[in-house]
Amino acid sequence: IVEFKERFKDLLDENDISAKKLGNLLGIDHSSIYFYLQGSLPNIENAVKLANYFKCTLNYLFCIDFYPDEYEVKTTYNSQVFFDRYNFLLETKNVSHYRVSKDLGFGNSSYKKWEQGSEPKLETLVKIAVYFNYNIDFFIDRAVEKEKL
Repeated sequence: IVEFKERFKDLLDENDISAKKLGNLLGIDHSSIYFYLQGSLPNIENAVKLANYFKCTLNYLFCIDFYPDEYEVKTTYNSQVFFDRYNFLLETKNVSHYRVSKDLGFGNSSYKKWEQGSEPKLETLVKIAVYFNYNIDFFIDRAVEKEKL
């Protein structure tokens, strides 16, 4: 996660686009773009917009994968599937939410919020993806494949 700002700067340079122009193209406030360059993380919606523009996976954008096209992605996403997919992995990996929340340092109460339809913070989503060794895009129905190839 710490490397996101570096990856983002590199992508701007590689695509020869200014932060301001990118913000205008994507409908993201230019101040938000500048915060990303300082190390703030975007929300899920803006992260998907950035990944779509740069034609890369979220894992690549957040420096989990080395290649922008590790797996196939859709340009749309649905964060409402997060809760079901998270539960699927809890069951598959035989681990409790309590254990995951302790291991990753986020509140145990987040489960109730997610169950009621709240989307996780991007930082939490990234941590969960790394923890389970799954791609971030899987959790928001952006990945075509269910597992990282």
